[in-house]
Amino acid sequence: MTSSVKSSGEMLKNFFRFSALILLLTLALAIILTFRPKHSQDFTQTSLVQKTTESPRPFVFLTETEECLKQELIQNLGLNASWSCRCDVVVLSYKKECREEKFSHITYLFDETVTWGSGRNKLFFHAVERRPSYTYYIFTDDDIFLRFNDAATLEMRQLTPIRVFQNWLLDFEPAVGVVDYWFRREGKILRERMRKICGISNSTSLANPTIFYDPLFNAFHAKAVHHIFPLDTRHERTSWWLTDKHVTAVVELKFRGQSLLFFPVAVVNRLHREYPRSLEGAKEAWQEFIANVEKELPSQYANNTLIQEYKKDPFQYIETSHTYCMNVTCRQPIVPFAHFALEN
Repeated sequence: MTSSVKSSGEMLKNFFRFSALILLLTLALAIILTFRPKHSQDFTQTSLVQKTTESPRPFVFLTETEECLKQELIQNLGLNASWSCRCDVVVLSYKKECREEKFSHITYLFDETVTWGSGRNKLFFHAVERRPSYTYYIFTDDDIFLRFNDAATLEMRQLTPIRVFQNWLLDFEPAVGVVDYWFRREGKILRERMRKICGISNSTSLANPTIFYDPLFNAFHAKAVHHIFPLDTRHERTSWWLTDKHVTAVVELKFRGQSLLFFPVAVVNRLHREYPRSLEGAKEAWQEFIANVEKELPSQYANNTLIQEYKKDPFQYIETSHTYCMNVTCRQPIVPFAHFALEN
């Protein structure tokens, strides 16, 4: 009987010891999960969890169209509900005023005198005046369609391309975020430059620094957009193609390495409207844009080799630049010209 009682006592002690050990392990795991970094530095992964921000609508979509926004665009970008897109939408109509019933989070403007660039400037100023708390200003053409490409994982495909892109923006916060332009195969060209210039092959990174990209779908961080806009539209009477060179000049010189192309998502444009287009004088205009940014440089960076190389031949620069080799840092501070200090 005594032996049986002792045995029961030992079993009870062992039970409490085991329970205490389980409790300690549970508490330790809870502490680790509570205090671990929220944003992984592993750039090969991105979370599909909807990000929480101080603003319930961290995004504003800005676009121009003839009259009313096309349903195809609303569906593809998920703009039919502000709670799901976490956004406001501002549309600039340039042929007829939109008279259709509108969603409460979609605002229409009208101006029949605008060009592509002046229209984007008008949208930008309206959005800034309307609400200063947006995190990203997403400028998009009205005829685009987002799709996944080969770089998208099975996990990503559980969501729509726009949601994956938005989550990535909030997770890594690049100064400028763009996607792969399907028509020009910009993602493929970038990977080839990474291989040729940087010796980077078979990279699994979701994004990489880029320099020149089509402006049909670009996201600008609030901390960067005021240093990029308004666009220089002085050449738009002869060619709209020169205005995007302004963006390329400003972003590369002010935020080098922080303009990232997100490989898993591609953008397709379905319409090809008539508009002034020509590459005549493109090099000279590009050099002029670079020279204008150069005037804003802190004095200690004047006559920097990188600036001189870029200004000498912008087309050659984007073919051979080591910008494509720069490390990608999650939530890198967005400060104009900060990269010059890091390079010195």
